[in-house]
Amino acid sequence: MKFQYVLTTLAGLGLAESKSSPRDRAKALLKKMTWEEKIAQMGSIRRLLKLGPEVDEENFEKRYPLQHGTIGFGPMFNWILDALPLVNEVREKEIKDSRLHIPFITVTDSVNGLFISGGTVFPSNLAMSSTFNFPLFKNITAAIRDEQLSIGVNWVLSPPLDIAWEPRYGRIGELYGEDSYLTGELGHAYVQIMQDKDKDGNIKVACTIKHFVYGESRGGVNTASQYGGINHLFNDQLRPYIRALEADPAALMVSYASVDLIPMSMNEYMIQDILRGKLGFNGVIMSDAGSISNMYTQSRVATSYADAGLQALKAGLQMELSPGNPAVFPNLINSTKDKQIAKLIDEAALNLLEIKFATGLFDNDVPDVETANKTLRQSAHLELAREGCREGIVLLKNDGILPQTPKKVALLGPFGELLNFGSYAAINASNPTWGESLHASLKSALGEKNVKFVPAVDLLETTDDSGIDDAVAAAKEAGFAVLMLGSLSAPMEDPLFKKRTDGEFFAHADLGLPGLQQQLLDAVLDAKVPTVLILTGGQPFVLNNSTLRSNAIIHSLLGGEFTNSALVEVITGKVNPSGKLTVSMPQLDGAVPAFYDYLPSDDAGGSQDRLGFHSAYQWPVLQKASPMPFGFGLSYTTFDISTPTAEYKKGEVHIRVTVKNTGKVAGKEVVQVYHRPNTSVGLEFPVRRLVRFDKVDLEAGESKDVEFSIPNKELGYYVNAKLVVREGMYNFWAGSSSRVEDLKGVNVTVTL
Repeated sequence: MKFQYVLTTLAGLGLAESKSSPRDRAKALLKKMTWEEKIAQMGSIRRLLKLGPEVDEENFEKRYPLQHGTIGFGPMFNWILDALPLVNEVREKEIKDSRLHIPFITVTDSVNGLFISGGTVFPSNLAMSSTFNFPLFKNITAAIRDEQLSIGVNWVLSPPLDIAWEPRYGRIGELYGEDSYLTGELGHAYVQIMQDKDKDGNIKVACTIKHFVYGESRGGVNTASQYGGINHLFNDQLRPYIRALEADPAALMVSYASVDLIPMSMNEYMIQDILRGKLGFNGVIMSDAGSISNMYTQSRVATSYADAGLQALKAGLQMELSPGNPAVFPNLINSTKDKQIAKLIDEAALNLLEIKFATGLFDNDVPDVETANKTLRQSAHLELAREGCREGIVLLKNDGILPQTPKKVALLGPFGELLNFGSYAAINASNPTWGESLHASLKSALGEKNVKFVPAVDLLETTDDSGIDDAVAAAKEAGFAVLMLGSLSAPMEDPLFKKRTDGEFFAHADLGLPGLQQQLLDAVLDAKVPTVLILTGGQPFVLNNSTLRSNAIIHSLLGGEFTNSALVEVITGKVNPSGKLTVSMPQLDGAVPAFYDYLPSDDAGGSQDRLGFHSAYQWPVLQKASPMPFGFGLSYTTFDISTPTAEYKKGEVHIRVTVKNTGKVAGKEVVQVYHRPNTSVGLEFPVRRLVRFDKVDLEAGESKDVEFSIPNKELGYYVNAKLVVREGMYNFWAGSSSRVEDLKGVNVTVTL
């Protein structure tokens, strides 16, 4: 229903004129607010509900007085169609009964789609980036937006722009991979599509770019400190932000990291000088969950919660995400006589109110269950999710064993009846409402009597190996083994949460397989049974020499609800795999970092010229570049990408290649273009860096010409925070991955 009473009241306050800009309407409202009301806008009630669902009245009453600008649904395993009427009741009451009738804005995470059960479960960000299918990514983003909007989510905590350089980091599954260009392009598109305008000119769903900056951690530790100079900052870490900011995101979240010894929640130089000053960001700046409190309890740079809040406010933070107990910003209520603090609180409240006006919350109805029911899990969304699952699967090795439809299969390993989609996927890993296990998918394809499932070992425990002999016996009997092994990443509410080895709160000291999973794999391989290894988890794994004995290796990453059925389609050849790695696979735990765009000096052991080997990577003959790096992925067909031709005209480099499917089946190839200046630029530049890509669909024997245009500014680099483009020779390569052996090169002279 439309709240005529509220509209009349807003008119009396001079706020109902929707033709005024959101900024002007926010300014008019701000003048009528008390300090308590302003500070309350800076806080949140992120867990409005508890399991049931039912409103958590105790939590609501405790937090409401000074922290209620935003709300969240709470437990992910509540059913949205049951929860929505309860949430709407709270929303309507706030609009009707609060003094100034300021609506809540609902803020949630959005990694796999809805952060509550009942929506389409799309592939994770890592799996989506591995598709390298830009149109598909855009369509899935639009579907996620529409599902979020249908349940009244007007603000999401996405996209993440951290660069996954650290393979030990537990949250890689939430990211778009290790390349800053790809991350920036996907982040920019995500913001554009989410913040598309409705027919009335309102932003559909506001975005939060995150985690500014160095969010990917050092050593894999989620809140670890980071170091780096200004050139590293602008040429690497800020590259995705600079691109995403072109889409004008509404908000930004700072990271947990301490940068140059200063926690980001109080890092005035990074927030004011860099973000506000040099990058020109004008939106809301928020904390990550608990990061302001951490200044007192963890980093110990504040003397109290109040001191932490004061330092964060002065540095530029304007919103506290999911504050703990005690909340931090409410402590500032006694400091509002300080003119500086009062001004900063006004600025924060103004920015937060502007988002509420910009998203139409003051003018639109609350969502209704009927509309949500029609929008959620509609057939078009399910088909997009299915296609995303198919195209995100990466084939890492195949000695010719695939594709095939075996008569009998032994499915082995603890993941055979689980769904592993990530800690932000609203789905129960062991008892899902949507999706099916690999065991169920294999039985559907091959017949129940032809598939024998033996878990053999636990996800994590190392005390019981008694099931391994049964697994080997099953493999020998079937003559064909499929092992699904990896790291579990499940939501906090999941019964298997304590078995997790991947996701938030985790750092991987060992990049191998947890528990006794490696022993299981070795035993099956020792039995000489044809074996397909499926890796699952949001991380790169070390593929040691024993593991590489597998006849085929597939990484399913953290897919969506159709990933297991898509895996069976890949095994049987119904789907030709086309995914590419967006994180490089290390050779050993000690051979990290393993990202592809390292600096030339990173590959210098110091004595190779004298001794004939790379002393830094000598066990037994390691090289810096990973054999399975960024951009790598196999197909059931073969492709030829011609040597590129290059032309420079009108301030752009034009790269052209011809791609031919030289195999016997249709397939998709990702043409990747990398570059490097071959002229003095005054700083060390990576060995190569992605600058363009395109996914090409070809029938057997078919050829297509592909052209890429790269403007001058994208060949530039930052020196002391200033973009520099210089004349001279530039190297370009085109091919199927970032590996040297997969690339062909051309040089072009750039003039200004």
